[in-house]
Amino acid sequence: MFCVFTMTERWTMRLTKMAIRFLVFIGVAMLSTPALATTVLEQTFPDLVHQAEVIAVGTVTGIQEQWDAARQAPVTNVTFSQLPVLKGDPGTESITLEFLGGHMPDGMVLAIAGVPHFTMGEKTLVFCAGNHRDFCPLVGVWQGLLRVAFDPQRGVETVSDNFRVPIVSVQDGRFLKQESESPTQESLLLTTLLDLIQQEMRSPYGQP
Repeated sequence: MFCVFTMTERWTMRLTKMAIRFLVFIGVAMLSTPALATTVLEQTFPDLVHQAEVIAVGTVTGIQEQWDAARQAPVTNVTFSQLPVLKGDPGTESITLEFLGGHMPDGMVLAIAGVPHFTMGEKTLVFCAGNHRDFCPLVGVWQGLLRVAFDPQRGVETVSDNFRVPIVSVQDGRFLKQESESPTQESLLLTTLLDLIQQEMRSPYGQP
């Protein structure tokens, strides 16, 4: 059985034991209704870069669920290794991000709409903030995760969004994505995006 609820990024994102129990209760009550998408503010490319505490490219090498006794809720720890780090200092050769959600002792699954799912061995680019504090340690929830794939025809690594829609460029501070009617658009190279991130890190942020 799944327990699904939604959150807003304007909320503090800090879940007390009482708040989690209340949300689980609400989630169970909502089982007979369709799940709604998590409501978050749109994050621009500068938002992702400057609000992130850590920006890194990593391969998923571990996925482990555990019960958080303090918060009375399950969490899923995802470990990323082989880290080229563009911003921040993870302190080790890998980084583990904690996501609220997973299996509960009674067999139900606590799932947060919009929080990304991962598979072992996949390569990602993460914009991290609020690890071990927020329900999702990514800037803008799913917006702070980009998927990396190898294009065998071009012999290069390219990037797509969390939903695996290819990104073709960054324009006016936003990702432009491949349109279904234009499948011939080439996906943005990972190396190009990393250069753009480094350029943005040197730019002023939040000024009109």
